[in-house]
Amino acid sequence: MEGLLYTAFDLETTGLDPEKDAIIALGAVHILGKKVLRHEVFEALVNPGRYIPKASTEVHGLTWEVLKEKPKLEEVLPGFHLFLEDTVLLAHNGAFDMAFLRRVGIDQPPLVDTLLLSYLLFPDLQDHRLETLAERFGVPVIGRHTALGDALMTAEVFVGMVPLLKAKGYRTLGEVLRACARLPLARLKY
Repeated sequence: MEGLLYTAFDLETTGLDPEKDAIIALGAVHILGKKVLRHEVFEALVNPGRYIPKASTEVHGLTWEVLKEKPKLEEVLPGFHLFLEDTVLLAHNGAFDMAFLRRVGIDQPPLVDTLLLSYLLFPDLQDHRLETLAERFGVPVIGRHTALGDALMTAEVFVGMVPLLKAKGYRTLGEVLRACARLPLARLKY
C-alpha cells in the first residue's frame, strides 16, 4: 500500500445529481508512501455554462459570478486526467465523485474511499464525515467544501489510516479494496 502513488481528489458540483448537474471545481494532490506531496497539486475552477443553485452555493461558496469567466470543463479535463494518470485514486465518498467523472469519460480504477475505510476501521463510529475524520487524525479542517481543501484533508486522513489498516492485518491495496467492497455502503450508487 505505501509504495504506491495515490491521487486524492475532490469535486465541487452544481448539485447532487450526476445526470443533471455539472462539475464546477476540481482539486487533487499526490501522495507517495506516508507523504502528502503538497507541491504536486491540481486545482481548477470551471464554468458550468449555467447558474448555480443557491443551495449549492451555500455549501461551497461558488457563484456564477465567480465562475463565468473560468474555462469550460472540456478545457480543464485533459490536465486533470494527466494528473491522475498512473496513480491510485483516493476520495472521500468517492462513489459520488466518480459518478460525475464517469460521465465525462474518466473511469480509472482502482478507487480507495476514505468513507469506506472509516466504516472498515471504525464500525461503531456514528459520524464518518470528512471533517470528523480529520479531527480524529489531528488534521486541520481548512478549506472545507473547496475541491483542493477537501482533497488535502482526504490525503492526510488516508495517511493516518494506513497504519491502522496494517494493524488490522491489511497488507496490500487488494486486501483493502476487497474488504471495502464487502461493506453495505459500497453498493451505494449515485
